[in-house]
Order: sequence, then C-alpha cells, then structure tokens
Amino acid sequence: MNIIVNDQLLEYTDQGSGKVILMLHGWGSNLNTFDQLANCLLSNFRVIRFDFPGFGKSPKPDDKWAVANYAQITSQLLQKLKISDLYAVIAHSFGGRITIKGISMGILQPQKVILIGAAGIKPSKSVKKSLFRLIAKVGRFVTSLPGLKNIQPKLRKNLYVMVGSSDYIQADKMKKIFVNIISEDLLSEIKNISQPTLLIWGENDKETPIKDANLMLSNLKNGRLIKVEGAGHFVYIEAFDRVRKEIEGFLA
Repeated sequence: MNIIVNDQLLEYTDQGSGKVILMLHGWGSNLNTFDQLANCLLSNFRVIRFDFPGFGKSPKPDDKWAVANYAQITSQLLQKLKISDLYAVIAHSFGGRITIKGISMGILQPQKVILIGAAGIKPSKSVKKSLFRLIAKVGRFVTSLPGLKNIQPKLRKNLYVMVGSSDYIQADKMKKIFVNIISEDLLSEIKNISQPTLLIWGENDKETPIKDANLMLSNLKNGRLIKVEGAGHFVYIEAFDRVRKEIEGFLA
C-alpha cells in the first residue's frame, strides 16, 4: 500500500490486530526482509512495516537527509496511522540507528525495543572505506554466485534481499545520504533508552561487529544481549527459529 507522509510517498503494510509492533529494515533492504518473522507475529499483534525513503518502493528523499529525518518520517507515519500506543519496535541494522535516534529525540516511544545487529556506533575511517567498497561490490557478488541463475526466482529474490543487491542498495543515488548517516555516532544517545531492550546479534557479524553490541549494552539502562553462534549480520534470517523464540518470549 502507498501513503503520503509529509509530502513523501511511502510503501507500507499494516497487518494483523492487537498491540502494535513496528518493524524497521536495514540499509539496502526493504520491508519484505521481515516477511517470515512478521508472519509469525501476526496472530497476536498488529504489525506495521514500511520502506524507508530511498529503498524498496519508497522514492529517494533529498540528499540532505540524515538520521533525524528518517526518525521524523517514522514518527509521522505512526501519527498518520493514528497510532498513539506503540508496543514494540523491532529494528535491524540501519533501522536500529533510526530507533535509537527517534527514542532519544522523544518522537518514538515504544514500550519495548528489539535491536538486531543495530547500527549506530561510528566506524573508523578504514571501516568507512570498507563499507563503501561493500556497497559497490555486493551487487556484483550476488550475480556472480555459482548456480544463482538456476535457483527458483522466489529463492533468488530472498537471497538478493538478504545480502543487499545493487537494486536494493542504490549506492549511486544514496551515497550522499549514506555519508550523512554513518558520520553520526549515536552511542551517547543510547543512554536515553529506558525501555526494556533486547539486543540480538550474530557473533560473526562483520557489518556491525559484536563489540558494538557490547558497547550498546553497557550504555543501556535495561538491556539484555543474545549472542547467536555461527550467525552473521542477517541473524534473523540465518538463525530464524532461535531469533523468533527470543522475540516471542520478550514480547510476551
């Protein structure tokens, strides 16, 4: 579905009934990355997802956009949907960055917070360069995987979503915004999160390493960290059953 929020066209889904859960996707992905997890939550919750501007089916915003703009559009979407009581936010990577910023600004006020491989810790200059190289190369990597053309179209689409193909990342169009985003360190703002917070991290996460999770945990007032062995940045896909059980228990 489409909705216009503050002159920005957004693609979103609003499914189920009950307490409201907002799911925020990572950089280079879209709302569909949470399909499997969302389907498990729909029997007990109302689940809202949307494509951040510049991703999926939501048009790119102005190049001046930074973390605060994404937090504001998230809050404005909830207002437009007349949601005043947000039960929980489930956020991955970039979505975690938006969650931290939104809560710190006082414009997102969920009762519970789930951060999965969340971004927000400013990387070193060498890491920044690696991220730019990753964005440039990841699309070519996906298309070069042996046998990729022979797997079923649906499975291939899921793989593209999981690793972030060039179609999702849109590096050329989003490069300036990307610089704005990763230039901001949100570590000090994590202290403003007083809600019960569950951190879920793959121990092999290379994009947001486990040391980031430990830093966040040490700055949270009411946090708990789940480390998933053998999983990477997309832990909610790679170790779905484990992550689902942890989330359902936390939300109960």
